[in-house]
Amino acid sequence: MPFGAAYLTHPDLFPARRAGAVWGERAVTLDLPGGPYRFAGLNGEQAAAVEQRFGAHGVAGAAAAVETLVFRMAEEEFRPIDTRGWEYGLDLDPAPASLRLAGMRLAGRLDWRPGLCGALWTPDAGGAAFAGIFENLFRVLTAYRLLEQGGLLVHGAAVVAAGRSLLALGRSGAGKTTWSRQALAHGLEVLSDDLNALCRTPAGTLVEKLPFTGDLGDAGAPGGRFPLAALLRLEKSAEDALLPLGRAEVTGLLLACAPFVNVDPHRRETLLANLAHLVPAAGDPPAWALRFTLSGGCWPILDRQCLRSILPAS
Repeated sequence: MPFGAAYLTHPDLFPARRAGAVWGERAVTLDLPGGPYRFAGLNGEQAAAVEQRFGAHGVAGAAAAVETLVFRMAEEEFRPIDTRGWEYGLDLDPAPASLRLAGMRLAGRLDWRPGLCGALWTPDAGGAAFAGIFENLFRVLTAYRLLEQGGLLVHGAAVVAAGRSLLALGRSGAGKTTWSRQALAHGLEVLSDDLNALCRTPAGTLVEKLPFTGDLGDAGAPGGRFPLAALLRLEKSAEDALLPLGRAEVTGLLLACAPFVNVDPHRRETLLANLAHLVPAAGDPPAWALRFTLSGGCWPILDRQCLRSILPAS
């Protein structure tokens, strides 16, 4: 199927550049990892929807590292979609100097000229629907910005205990939200049960909270960077166990759980270089396959092996 055909009425007319009629004169700047990110061309209702969803990250007067413009696109340019029993996924079309993406009521571009900039076309004038469309583009934008800064957007659940983080990776259905709920029940804080940022510093690999959450929503954990105590590969099981992972297994796991950028052949070398930087040697950071049950019996094991008895006494 040609790019965009699942979502767009005329995919061959996809915008060839960042241009069009903007929705309004409002702009919002958000300070997230890789940013600040500035979104301009919004109307009042769109800006309010963004501020309601991401208001805790808003900054005024900051010089933006990445700017995205928001344009109008006619309703009839998008195909109606029956979402019953349907699994949503963006359609991506990477090129050496750009990325096109199409989704439900969303057309977008990322361009490098030479710096990264974005564009969003949508027929939605505001409200919760627009906030979802906006976030879908923002997730992709953040993934590419982190990539070019040497970091990674990862599909995984991150929890914090005593200032250190456990990052559990896995695709949809691996149990990230279930495991995150167990963490809350054991007195830990959850950064996100869906997407988190990884970066490497002279002090080691760090996890940074992003406001992109799954079924659990924002559990109220503080923002900031947290040293990575261990990297985990989640496996639902009839027994609780922790098994060591080798460096090649960890690299493959991170590659599989790096959404958007891991299907871009034009940035594969950058992605592999970042993975080598984030996992410089076996055991750095420590990595395990975590077999866990619904009983929560994995937490004493994690406490003993990874967190060194900092969980609250039960």
